[in-house]
Amino acid sequence: MGDKIQKIIVSGIMVNADKEVLLAQRPLHKKIALGAYHIPGGHVEFGETPKQAIIREILEEFGLRVTPGEAIRTFSYIIGDDHTVGITFLLHVSGDLKNIRFDKKDTESIVWVGENDIGKYLKDVDHDYITLVKFFK
Repeated sequence: MGDKIQKIIVSGIMVNADKEVLLAQRPLHKKIALGAYHIPGGHVEFGETPKQAIIREILEEFGLRVTPGEAIRTFSYIIGDDHTVGITFLLHVSGDLKNIRFDKKDTESIVWVGENDIGKYLKDVDHDYITLVKFFK
């Protein structure tokens, strides 16, 4: 096993009054997926539960207090020697979604996307695309 890595990531679906979901664009200076859109989230730190991690990540990156609801989807993928397990939660937001703030070191931009526009931002093989198609059904 030696050099193999396993990590857990979490993401959260936030829905506005128009039934659109928030997607965040990765910064152009990151090592992986430069400029790609994704459902916001991040890594679970050692000792955290997945729900604690998504609460922390959304507060750190967007200044929003959230309560995770049900897990919408879990997924897993392997790239090289890295195995990633992901969990996407439906998030209930405390406060006004118009007050979202973000730091350019973590997020290049944000966009609200309806069901019919998912394909404009995500490829159909992307795990977030698959998650959002399931969510909107």
